Amino acid sequence: MVAALCWLVAQPGAAHAESRPGAIEDLRIARGGKNIAEAWLAEPTARYRHFVLGAQYEAGSLRARLRDGRTLTLRLPATSVLEDRIPRLADLDGDGTDEIIVVHSHVDRGAALAVVGVRGDRLEIIAETPPIGVPHRWLNPAGIADFDGDGRLDIAYVQMPHALGRLRVWTLRPEGLAEIASIGDTSNHVLGSRSLGLSVVADFDGDGVADLAIPSFDRRSLRFIAFNGGVRELARKALPSPAVSDFALERDGAGKPVVVVGLEGGRKMKVGL
Repeated sequence: MVAALCWLVAQPGAAHAESRPGAIEDLRIARGGKNIAEAWLAEPTARYRHFVLGAQYEAGSLRARLRDGRTLTLRLPATSVLEDRIPRLADLDGDGTDEIIVVHSHVDRGAALAVVGVRGDRLEIIAETPPIGVPHRWLNPAGIADFDGDGRLDIAYVQMPHALGRLRVWTLRPEGLAEIASIGDTSNHVLGSRSLGLSVVADFDGDGVADLAIPSFDRRSLRFIAFNGGVRELARKALPSPAVSDFALERDGAGKPVVVVGLEGGRKMKVGL
């Protein structure tokens, strides 16, 4: 069985936003079933001024509402922002409680992937990948699943989806985040778009381990990539126009996973392995 993660994201209306003072305008809430009931981004700020996600702000803080009713806040200093819209919940260390995964961008060193944990009465960054190293360089998470079949969840992201397009996979170990796989020629975002979900996790080859479907760097092909036993491309399927909007996962008549790709012009296309 594939050990994969699905996080639930809601886009609430004004009434929901009013119950979360300081929430960013593009409010998306991650909902979990473990220690963290909800997580969202708050305190919009223009101090970084990269604006890769189509709005003139980034988030200055992360908030989490716990199952016990407490609401905790991680407020960043003036030297960084959360260059993200969707907190992601996952139990990365296997202890039965969720961590929060977000994109943390440093004003002098660019984006990093941060893992935030609940530590007593506060939220704390407990692990982080090295920043890209240059301001205004970004990364976009692509999926969270057990990609290598070792029973622990891993995190995949695309480093610089507009300029480099390198897919990197990391796992949380006691000493921090460690990179376990990497491959080029990928992208999962259109510059200035609010659509962050141009990828899908599923067991496409039927080996019981999660794979990733993600566009090529020019977004004109859909690549099916496996990581179990080493990184390899299972297939590459041409698209009639570039992928531009969030993907979805469906099953065909035989129960096999099929990717619903969002194309230019609002069209949708179903692609299977």
